[in-house]
Amino acid sequence: MESLTTLAACSSFLISYMPPNDVYLTLPTGRNLARNDLNGTLDIGPSHSSQLQLVDMQSNFISNYRQRPGANEVAIVLLRNPVCDETPNGPTPSYCIPPDRSSKYTTPPNNCVPGSCPSNKTASPNCACAFAYTGLLVFRAPSFSDLGNATIFTALQKSLMDSFRSNQLPVDAVQLSNPRKDSSEYLDIDLKVFPYGQDYFNRSGVSRIAFALSNQTFKPPGMFGPFFFLGDEYTHFDEGGSGSKKSASTGLIIGAAVGGTVLVLLVILAAVYAYGQKKKARKAAEQSHPFAHWDATENTGGFPQLKGARCFSFDELKKYTNSFSDANAIGSGGYGKVYRGVLPTGQLLAIKRAQRESMQGGLEFKTEIELLSRVHHKNVVSLVGFCFEQGEQMLIYEYVPNGTLSDALSGKSGISMEWTRRLKVAIGAARGLAYLHELADPPIIHRDIKSANILLDDRLIAKVADFGLSKPMSDSEKDHITTQVKGTMVNYVYMSMAIQFAC
Repeated sequence: MESLTTLAACSSFLISYMPPNDVYLTLPTGRNLARNDLNGTLDIGPSHSSQLQLVDMQSNFISNYRQRPGANEVAIVLLRNPVCDETPNGPTPSYCIPPDRSSKYTTPPNNCVPGSCPSNKTASPNCACAFAYTGLLVFRAPSFSDLGNATIFTALQKSLMDSFRSNQLPVDAVQLSNPRKDSSEYLDIDLKVFPYGQDYFNRSGVSRIAFALSNQTFKPPGMFGPFFFLGDEYTHFDEGGSGSKKSASTGLIIGAAVGGTVLVLLVILAAVYAYGQKKKARKAAEQSHPFAHWDATENTGGFPQLKGARCFSFDELKKYTNSFSDANAIGSGGYGKVYRGVLPTGQLLAIKRAQRESMQGGLEFKTEIELLSRVHHKNVVSLVGFCFEQGEQMLIYEYVPNGTLSDALSGKSGISMEWTRRLKVAIGAARGLAYLHELADPPIIHRDIKSANILLDDRLIAKVADFGLSKPMSDSEKDHITTQVKGTMVNYVYMSMAIQFAC
C-alpha cells in the first residue's frame, strides 16, 4: 500500500473500525473513501507522506478526529460524519465545512490584451481570434480539493501543450475554464484548443487532437489521476481565413469551371484513345484470327463450321507444351513435329505443328479442319481443335498413349503383340477405315494407311490417324476409282498401286 499514490474507494461499502495510526492513512498523495461504512477515530499519523494533500471520508461513521501537528497541510473532509454532527456550539471545524465544488478559474492571457472577436470566434490566451476545438476533461480521482489553486491548473495547461508539441499537433494554445465537481465527485474542466498558424483546424488536425486525448496519449500530472475526454462537434472546417464568403464562392465557381473544362478534355482524349485502341485490337484480332474476316461472297467461306472442335490461341498451346520444348516432342514427319500438351483440366493432347514448307492456304486449312471435326469414331483419332494465328497452322488431336502399331510390331514400345491382339488391332483399323470410306459425310479416302499411322490407346484399341493426305469424296464420286498414290512408299493398302502407277 505504501507505493500507492491515490486511492479512490467512494461508495464501495467498505466496513471497518479505524484504529489510531491506521496504516492506510500514510498514502503519499490522496485518498477518497467517501460514502462507505468506516467508523472509529481518524488519525492520519505523524509519518504521513509530505505529498499527502487530501483525505475525503464524507458520509461515513467517523466519531472522532485526532489532529496532530502538521496535519493542517492536509485537506480533511469529514462532512456527514458523527464527528461533525455532534460538534458543540462554536466555530465549525474546517474538516466539517463543505469544500468548494466549483471555481471561476480561466486560463489568463499570455502577456497580451485580448481584442474583440467576431461572435463565432474566441480569443485564445495568445490573444488571437480563432475557431477553437472544445470539449470536456473529466478527472475521476483528483487528489486535491482546492479548486481555486491556479498553480494546479497551470501545471495541467503546460502538460497539455508539451504533449501536443511532442506529437507535432497544430496547436497554438489551450484554455482551461470552470473547474467543478459533479455529483460523482469527478472533476470537470472545460477545454478549448486553438489552431496554430490559421484561425481554424482542418479535419486531420481535429482528428489527431481528439485521438491524443480520447486514447489517453496525453498523461496529466499525477494529482489529477485518470481521466477521459468528451469532444464537441467541430463545424468550422471551411470557415475563417483572410477571404470573405463571396470571394470563397467566386473561387469555388472558378475552380469548378476549370475542373469541368479539364474533365471534358480528358473525356475527349480518353474517347480518342479508346477508339484508337479498339482499331488496334480489331486489327490484331484480324491478324490473329484470319477466319473472322473472310468474306463468304469471295468463295473463301466464313469462320469454320466446327462440330466438337475448338480454336486454340498460340499462347495457350505454347503454355500447354512448355514453349514447344524438345522434352514435349513425341514424333515428327513430313507434316512437321508432334508435341504432347496438357490442358489445365489434366487432359493430354497431341499437337501437330506444321513446318513452313508444308503449310496450306487458308481456305485449304479451313476445309481440312471442317472435315476432320466431323469425324467421330472409336477407331479414328478425334480432332480436339486447331490453331491458325501468328503464321502457324496446328492441329490438336486426342493423345493416344501407346504409340504406333509400327513401334509395337518392331518391339520398340515393349508391347507384346500376340496373334490374337494383332487380329483385334487389324479389325479395329479396318472398322476405322470403313467408317471413313462408307459412313463419314463426305466420305474420306485415306491414301496413306500404314502401321505408323495406326495408333494404340491405353487399352490397345486401334485408332486410324494422320488424315493429312486424305481425300474427301462427294456422293457422285463414290464409285470413282482413284489411282493417285500419296504418302510414303511404306504402306499396305496402295503398295501395288504405287508400283504400278509411280512415275
